Order: sequence, then C-alpha cells, then structure tokens
Amino acid sequence: MTITVIRGDCFEVTQDWDDASVDLFIADPPYGGILKESWDATTSYDELAKMIERLLVPGGTAYVWGGVGKPRNRPFFRWLSRVEDVTSLHIHNLITWSKKRAYGKADNYLFTREECAMLVKGDKPKTFNIPLLEAKRGYAGYNPKYPAKSEFLRRTNVWTDVTELFKGKIHPAEKPSRLAEIMIETSSNKNDTVVDPFAGSGSTGIAAKKLGRECFLIERSDCQMHVGLE
Repeated sequence: MTITVIRGDCFEVTQDWDDASVDLFIADPPYGGILKESWDATTSYDELAKMIERLLVPGGTAYVWGGVGKPRNRPFFRWLSRVEDVTSLHIHNLITWSKKRAYGKADNYLFTREECAMLVKGDKPKTFNIPLLEAKRGYAGYNPKYPAKSEFLRRTNVWTDVTELFKGKIHPAEKPSRLAEIMIETSSNKNDTVVDPFAGSGSTGIAAKKLGRECFLIERSDCQMHVGLE
C-alpha cells in the first residue's frame, strides 16, 4: 500500500480533503509546552478534534496521545473533559502505556506511564478486531458456561508489553512502531486509510506499511523520517 508523506501544517493540509474519508487517526500532538523543544508549542486539541470529527468515517476511530501535564497546565485532560460535549466523538477507552523507565521526585511515586484516548465517531466502532497478547492464558475461563474464545490472553487498556525506545531515536518524542501496529491491527482492516497528522519520525508509517494500509503522514517540520518513507 502507498505511504504518502506531506510536509505542512495538518490543519491547512486537510482543509480540502473530503469529509468522512479517513478510517483511522493516530495522533501524537505537541504536548503544549511540557517539553523544552521548539516544536512543543501549544496545540489546539479542540481544533484537532474538529478535524478528526469531519474526516473520520462514521464509526471511525482516533487514537490521540497525551500526558498528565504540569500543575495548572493540563491541556490533554481539560480537552478530554469537554470533547464529548462539543463533537460527535466519544471516549471509547483511555489507554495507559506502561513504560519501563521511571521518572520521579523524592516526594512522589515514580512515573512510568503515558495516556492515549481512544475516540470513536458515533456510538461504537465500525471495526474492532479483538487484540490478543502473545502470552497464553493457561485456563479456559472463570465461568464454564462462558469459556474463553482464545487460548491467548486478551489485551487490556494497560499496555505493558511494548518497551519504549532507549537508543537510536531519530526524533526526541519517537515512539516504537509497535504501538501504532496494535492500533492499526485492532481498529482498521486491509486497504483502510490511516492518517497521522503529527508524523514525526514516521513510526505510524512503518506500521501501516507492514500491515498493508494506505497511510498519510503529515509533518510540518523538516525532521528526519525513517528510511523508506520518503
């Protein structure tokens, strides 16, 4: 399938795109001044939600990453508290990515998580391919009347099996492509269209190429992308 890289602002790039033309969004927007990086400017989550709402097909899914922020600077959480009131998107789930490397201070618990909102346009997703782990469950199920449908454990909304990148990153906020793979495998089918409006190094494109999805990577900076995407 085709991986298309577009250099430009995602809100400007998509202005002329047809409504209801995207099956899946995977977005990791700037954190809103949380990091000391020039690209980490304030992001309008409201503007992002309107773009996603317009472009998603009915029942389409969007995964939007965000962090807890800092005191009196919680853009992601504030947005989540109102997104259902101002759009047709609903919060289908809130995923926690549990990392290995811990950060913290002497007066707090160590911090090892990052959040991702799973949003659906409408009441329920048009596509949800039940995600399974590689680990086998070892038992048939708690209730004999309702045995487990697979010998493998089903993925929960706390992801502990994907390790963050410790070296070799080509972007300071780069995530492992396996995260995008899980989202694409679960919330899209072959030949569906996937869009990453803040593509960075292009890890979503790597996952989409592997899984046979058409993918549009939009990135306004001239940052390096992985070999084979451009």
